[in-house]
Amino acid sequence: MAYRDAMEGNFLAVYGAEQLRLIKEAYKFYVKNDVRDVLAFGAVTLINRYLRVSKLPKEDVAMFVAALYLVSRHPFSFANHTSKQEFAEQFGIKATSLEWYSENLAEKLGFIRIYDYRHFPYYIDPEGVINSVILSVVRLTVEELAVRTLLGVETFEENEAIEGIVDRLVDRLKIVPSVFKPEIRRIVSEYMSKEIKKYI
Repeated sequence: MAYRDAMEGNFLAVYGAEQLRLIKEAYKFYVKNDVRDVLAFGAVTLINRYLRVSKLPKEDVAMFVAALYLVSRHPFSFANHTSKQEFAEQFGIKATSLEWYSENLAEKLGFIRIYDYRHFPYYIDPEGVINSVILSVVRLTVEELAVRTLLGVETFEENEAIEGIVDRLVDRLKIVPSVFKPEIRRIVSEYMSKEIKKYI
């Protein structure tokens, strides 16, 4: 209990009473609506991160639902074809509020949006495992290819490297379902361009 009190005290010192209230209210909302623990804690964590970089929301419930929407649209939730309208109705809020808060959360926290073949959105957390693995594989590959090119062992072929990374990530490591292969290619290509600039 002393640890919990200390954590609450630290939280109050950093965020303030209103932020602490909001986080507790969010969790109560998820419990009341029978949200699975893994999604509830994920959503509360997002809200916690959001409060570090943004003001308090004007519509608490809309923000709670938006955070839940983002965590429920993880790539491994495919095929999740629940529309924003349906998701909003499930929790009794306006679809426009869900739209605004989910976009705001995604933008402020730097979430990466990917789409399935029906153009339904899914989200990759920039601080999550999927993004960490993509970044790590891209960095290591570019570094190794830069050294090989420098030593004259082989020539750096960007497109070939991208295809190799995407195959490794999706087909071998299975970090996302294969339906997202084109989207992972896009992300890898963007990261690769940034990494290559370090060696030019």
